Amino acid sequence: MARSNGYPRLNIYLDEPELREKIKIAAAREGVNLSSYCLQAVRRRLAEEGYLPASGVSEGPRAAAQALDRLRRKVGPIGIKARDLVAEGRRR
Repeated sequence: MARSNGYPRLNIYLDEPELREKIKIAAAREGVNLSSYCLQAVRRRLAEEGYLPASGVSEGPRAAAQALDRLRRKVGPIGIKARDLVAEGRRR
């Protein structure tokens, strides 16, 4: 059954009760709703597996900044202060 806006709908069942709450938190950190967050994740996975073309720079600066934030959270602290890195870059 289609929604009134004409978009097809997909329902998924989660195998862990706390998974929905984790998805809600992640979506909130990205500043998007649950549907948008899950749709981004599905599109990313489909692109990785070759079912969709890889999205490039066309996503815009906000998406690029969000991708950097995700990478920073994944990598964690690097043990060097940002001002030291900037100073090193200026010396080079």
